[in-house]
Amino acid sequence: MNRSIVINREFGSGGREIGRLISERTGMELYDTRVLQEAASKRGLGADLLATFDERIVTGTYFDLSVIAGFDAETYSLPYRMYSAIAEVITEAARVAPVVIIGRCADWVLRKATLPCLSAFVYSTDTAAKIARAVELDGVQPRDAEKYIAKMDKARARYQQFFTNTRFGDPRHYDLCLNSGRLGYEVCADLVVAAAEAGPVLDEPDSGAGPAAPTSAE
Repeated sequence: MNRSIVINREFGSGGREIGRLISERTGMELYDTRVLQEAASKRGLGADLLATFDERIVTGTYFDLSVIAGFDAETYSLPYRMYSAIAEVITEAARVAPVVIIGRCADWVLRKATLPCLSAFVYSTDTAAKIARAVELDGVQPRDAEKYIAKMDKARARYQQFFTNTRFGDPRHYDLCLNSGRLGYEVCADLVVAAAEAGPVLDEPDSGAGPAAPTSAE
């Protein structure tokens, strides 16, 4: 394998499980929550602080610059510093050897660093399976699961929009879009591996550009 693989996913689509299967098939290291752990260590940020900096936090006003603009310089620059730490872990890992990364806008990060990657977006039209996964993994009450899934996907969309100025789920940003509800996790993993092994992916320049970092950032 000569490139990293990035799995972007709708909540409940099984993207993390597909990433695990790809890691097992290829022997490539899997980066998910590990990205946050290493980011905390490298930048001297508290592990508990980075643990809360997840895609879901963007549903609040924390990343609304019109709201946090009045805060002190350290608080204002915090989203950028944390994202920078995550991006650093992603690029350093991919420079050593191809890896499998779950989310975190890692495909955008790797392309900006001119590192080869294959980007897949996993979604699912099997609503019942998505609800079951939300109940199993996050302990959501079945009656609240659909609203919870929508909330999580909105959070991921806002995270991506804030840092990359691109649309979550827009097929133009990915090399593969796979419906896990119809294909199943195993087939999705097989297709991603086959595509990654097939030949070079010609990356086009991404016109998306995240917000300019504040002058107070490090």
